[in-house]
Amino acid sequence: MNKYILTILFFISTSIAQSLTVDECVRIALENKPSLKRAEQDVAIARLNRASTGALMLPSVNASNSFSETTYGNTSSEASERYSGGLSLSQSLFNFGTKINTLKQSDNTYNTAKQQRRQAKARIILDVHTFYYQYLKNSELFDIAGKDLELSKKQLDLVQNQYNLGAVSKTDFLKASVRYGTAKSSFLSRELSKKNSEKSLRFSMGLLNSDIPIIIKQKMDLILSVPTFDEAYSLMLSNSPDLSILDNQISGAQINVKKAWSSSLPSINMSIGMNASSADQITRTYFDDNYIKSANITVSIPIFSGFRNRNSIQISKLQLDQAETRLSGGKNSAKVSLYALINTLNNYQEIIPIQEEVLLSAEEDLKLAQQRYELGSASILVLLDAQLALIQASSSLVRTKYDAAIQVANLDDLLGTLDKKYE
Repeated sequence: MNKYILTILFFISTSIAQSLTVDECVRIALENKPSLKRAEQDVAIARLNRASTGALMLPSVNASNSFSETTYGNTSSEASERYSGGLSLSQSLFNFGTKINTLKQSDNTYNTAKQQRRQAKARIILDVHTFYYQYLKNSELFDIAGKDLELSKKQLDLVQNQYNLGAVSKTDFLKASVRYGTAKSSFLSRELSKKNSEKSLRFSMGLLNSDIPIIIKQKMDLILSVPTFDEAYSLMLSNSPDLSILDNQISGAQINVKKAWSSSLPSINMSIGMNASSADQITRTYFDDNYIKSANITVSIPIFSGFRNRNSIQISKLQLDQAETRLSGGKNSAKVSLYALINTLNNYQEIIPIQEEVLLSAEEDLKLAQQRYELGSASILVLLDAQLALIQASSSLVRTKYDAAIQVANLDDLLGTLDKKYE
């Protein structure tokens, strides 16, 4: 099924040159990553265990039928045969909530498995978002490096011709050569980064060992919308699967404390049965005429267990304290991370417009420097500085824009809303 989906996407992409959006890449990843399938299986196992635990609340009914033969060595006594059969029912009447708490524990385990499935899904989605934007960032930086290399080559050719004609000094030629070498080195480095980020993206989509090409739009328009800290914190407390799991651990530890207490208290059990035995094979008529009824009510009172019950209670209390400590620490850690993410995104909101203005100024400055250099009123150093300033401004804006997009995905993941976008 997955291969058919990927094949269809491949033909659509190649036939109409439609690039994959980040959401489409996420859909492919959710179909292919085995970690999500394992999480789904864990949920199914927890659901079946919960159903099995629920059966403990029902009475246990058993039917039996047996045959035994007794012989007496080498004596002349004949062997004796015995047939027996019966029906029994047993039920726990009262055990201070042990079975109810066991049922609650299985339900808590099931809820935890569902939250862990959300964790696995969110991790896949976050990886795709991260590597998708890293690939776009490295692609744009590669394009910028390519344009810089082309411009540097033209500049070197121009200066070399002027140097051969004696119009410029050897210093200008050497500076242009250094600038070209730097641009070529940067181009090769950007090319490697782009290839590596493509591999990472393919891996996050579950396509690492596939030959199906992926076509990604080379640019992205980013619109930042940053919530207030109070809004985000409230949303995180109600949606975060990480915090929900820690909260479930507290619930599980509280149930264990109750179970530890109930194991040291009396329990009442009931059993009833009907059975018959005969030297001949038992028939329905014989059973109806010769069955024996039995009914038992048992009260079990624990008196001494070598301090096991007392130790179990103490251990369960310590585990509850540990779970509460983990939740408190988890909330504090998430709160600090949330504070840092919101501050970072607010900072990006201020920086991006400034960098866009710097880029426009650098483009205009390069045009003026090029005109002045051609007229002979500016040195090669002024022109090279203008070129370098433009490359730095372009690169800084690209890095900031895509780093901001990655941080938005991290914020959604921390708030517990990232996986809900793909339900």
